[in-house]
Amino acid sequence: MNRAWLARQRPAFVRDLVRDYCAAHAVLTAQLRRFERDGTVSYAIVRSLLGEAVSKGVLWRLKDTAHHLFRAAVPCGTASEGAAPEERAFTGELIDWCVGFAFHECVKLREDAYQRQHYANRLRHLEDLWRAAPERGMADPTDGDAATGPDALWPLAGLPRQTADSMERELRRILRVLDNGLALLTRYLEGERDNAPLARWLAVEEERAAAVFGARWPDLMAALCAGDGERLFLLAARDLLDAGRPETALTLLRAHRSCLGARGRELLGRLEADGGDAVSPVRPARAPRAGAA
Repeated sequence: MNRAWLARQRPAFVRDLVRDYCAAHAVLTAQLRRFERDGTVSYAIVRSLLGEAVSKGVLWRLKDTAHHLFRAAVPCGTASEGAAPEERAFTGELIDWCVGFAFHECVKLREDAYQRQHYANRLRHLEDLWRAAPERGMADPTDGDAATGPDALWPLAGLPRQTADSMERELRRILRVLDNGLALLTRYLEGERDNAPLARWLAVEEERAAAVFGARWPDLMAALCAGDGERLFLLAARDLLDAGRPETALTLLRAHRSCLGARGRELLGRLEADGGDAVSPVRPARAPRAGAA
């Protein structure tokens, strides 16, 4: 890809990275809860999460986005006070590694889920048929002395349990890596205080994002707001107004009225006075660059 184009699209790529990271994490967390409840993982859901080369799923798109951001040497945006540019680039490389690891582990999880859903059930069905027909002279499938004919297959009866154990290990390993990636993302996003597409997504999808970041959510908000509690919501409202969505901007600012300072209250008042019609947004001041006087 053209690096100049990548640099121009970088704010949207960062937003897509966070959005798809949260989506993938939520899906995999739900699958772990399902496994803990009934010992199954949905092959269809994991397959959809991955997708195919001609129709990529959210995790595949996440992997591609991470590669574009962190392997193509796209400029890293605003340097944060606590992270030198080279440190931030290294953090990005680690995020890319976490995403790539999760993707390839999910490929294994998909195959295990398929085996568990189809082959394990087929084996149990065959065992039920076997047990239901003792008059055919078939040996008890649990008899370890059976050594010929169909009886020789029953030592494989433990494989479905092994497949289930593999699925649990894979799910927990993936989520452990992605959870560590959330800490890295929180650190990395300190340099995204002026990223309007990211601010818009986080503000509009606050409940979903907060559920994924969990205890790290306040740290992420502190990193993005830089001590200015209204900053994220002003930036998001500005982006919504630029996109021709004043009603959504009005709803957003009303929902976070308690976080607004003078600029936010001014913009909210103008939107309310105009009944949600488009107005010129009050632009939040840019965060100073590290080392600036």
